[in-house]
Amino acid sequence: MNSNKIGAISEQRVICYFLEKGLDVFYSCQDTGPVDLITFNTTTGEVKCWEVKTENYRLSGPKKGNPISRRRRNKNFTKIIDMIYVNKKGKIREGWRREK
Repeated sequence: MNSNKIGAISEQRVICYFLEKGLDVFYSCQDTGPVDLITFNTTTGEVKCWEVKTENYRLSGPKKGNPISRRRRNKNFTKIIDMIYVNKKGKIREGWRREK
């Protein structure tokens, strides 16, 4: 399966994850924008922007089996965009931001 299809599946899994948490989810209609999803918590009024990444692992070499680090698409928005990761088994992990 090509990487575009894998990424699309990851985004759909994350949408289901957020819906199960009771959040409203808005999907980006652009392929290249810095944000994949926007969530809105109707209870608290909190709005969050998300970039979805599919985790990949090294297949060979001394670091075989270790995750491959993926960069953000746009570093200018690091303070306002949260990361969320989906592994090959479909497990979802919300990223965290370093405060400077």
